[in-house]
Amino acid sequence: MSEREQASGGPAHTERGLERLVFFSDAVVAIAITLIALPLVDTARGVAESSTSKFLADNSYALTAAGISFLVISAFWREHHRLFERATGYTSLLIRVNMLWLLTMVALPVATVLDVYSHHDDRLAIGIYVGVIVFAMAIARLEELLLYRGGLLTDAEELTPTYLASRWLTVAAALLALVVAVAVPSIGLWSLLILVVAAPLPGAVRRRWPGTDGR
Repeated sequence: MSEREQASGGPAHTERGLERLVFFSDAVVAIAITLIALPLVDTARGVAESSTSKFLADNSYALTAAGISFLVISAFWREHHRLFERATGYTSLLIRVNMLWLLTMVALPVATVLDVYSHHDDRLAIGIYVGVIVFAMAIARLEELLLYRGGLLTDAEELTPTYLASRWLTVAAALLALVVAVAVPSIGLWSLLILVVAAPLPGAVRRRWPGTDGR
């Protein structure tokens, strides 16, 4: 086994296997994003005994949280899609790491329900929600690193350690959002706005240091 194979978790497997890995991941994410709406579907059945306006008023926070979770999972899927579009193979270690990433996708609907149906100043509920996001982001960066070290990215030669390291700045921002959310639970999901501010940082590094091109 070569040093590159050892670094990435073993020898790369077939292209067919990579397709199956991607299809399975897409299916799990599709199920997870559907689960977000199920609690609201059950609640909406009560409209027959009240009114649509009352349902919207009583469930405004739940609808907002569900919308945010939908956007979060959508963003994670888009990034996962872009990463594996660049992948030319995979390893056994990558499969295991990807399963951890899928676990976070399945956990997000549960975390959403905990946040919605707990008191809005529940530190544990908001901590679990944002914590799942932090973990998902870290796992995504680890997947990219494994593919890069295994030479399994179509643009591997264009990437540099500096650029890859800068990608972890968004994970650090997510950790900051977690600290803020737990320290000041009344802020709630608004702490995730920190991620919006931090999102351009890797791009700024790419522009500052040419040759750190990445997608």
